[in-house]
Amino acid sequence: MVTTPPRKNKVPNILGDWDDVRFFLAVAKTGSFSAAATQLNTKQTTVGRRIQALERRLGAKLFDRHRHGMEVTPAARGVLVQAESMMSNATSIERHLAGLDREMAGIVRIAATEGIAAHWLVPRLGQLRTTHPDIIVQVIASDQVLDLATRQADLAIRFFRPTSNQLVAARVGQVNFSIFAAPSYIERYGLPQRLDDLREHHIVDHTTLHSLAAMKPWSEVVERSPSVVLRTNSSYAAVEAVQVGYGISVFPDYVTKSSNLVPAPIDLKIVRDIWLVSHEETNKGARIRTVIDYVREQFRQDEREWFSTTIRAPMAAA
Repeated sequence: MVTTPPRKNKVPNILGDWDDVRFFLAVAKTGSFSAAATQLNTKQTTVGRRIQALERRLGAKLFDRHRHGMEVTPAARGVLVQAESMMSNATSIERHLAGLDREMAGIVRIAATEGIAAHWLVPRLGQLRTTHPDIIVQVIASDQVLDLATRQADLAIRFFRPTSNQLVAARVGQVNFSIFAAPSYIERYGLPQRLDDLREHHIVDHTTLHSLAAMKPWSEVVERSPSVVLRTNSSYAAVEAVQVGYGISVFPDYVTKSSNLVPAPIDLKIVRDIWLVSHEETNKGARIRTVIDYVREQFRQDEREWFSTTIRAPMAAA
């Protein structure tokens, strides 16, 4: 008698693919579909659809919606721990492979502040494009600190030295911060000459600066001011507001290279180093190394004119 061997139960592919884990982690970390979409460079509806599909496969609700955002449900906390472990292993593999990569074609992501990205970095990428046409540079302009360990960026231009031992940092310049006003504003209200004068002036507040300890002198000016006329989390928007005479604000001295703004003769004693940062496991890859060396050379060429505390912008006409 021929017996049929018992059928082995097929284990279902509950998680689907790696993208499902990335979408789940992005929502868990950012607390919203929209923020997760920005992080993943996709649409909010796509994030929502992927999470719903994952919930159907798992047969469990993954997130609860609260006033302050999305929170992982108690049932999904175990999934979160496993997903974080998967992410850690996957990014470790990606970093290792990137470090071995000898291809001179593909994407290299550079994270930089809005001002440096728009006014300095992008205008200097032309020669890199000519020399290495197959390297696609993705410039991420934001004051947010991106995680190089998870390949959110391959290199970053920052105003502070990183503390992680896995990050390699080279000091590429230094910049002084001054208070600036537009000629049109000065015609109407004058240019402040002393710190106490700032109480009588309209302030444009770049809100992300308040989280930086080095910017405390300016944060105190904003806190004491009875006339904050505009608040924005965008440095580019702050510059535009000051340029049209909305008010005065604080910027790096190199802002004069791309504007007609005039510095006030007030020393806030705000000086910050500029660091070019990369990850030790990925910065040996051919195209990443090429871009790092190229950007560092651009800093070297422009250090005296752009990234030095000896920069002195033109003063207002008497």
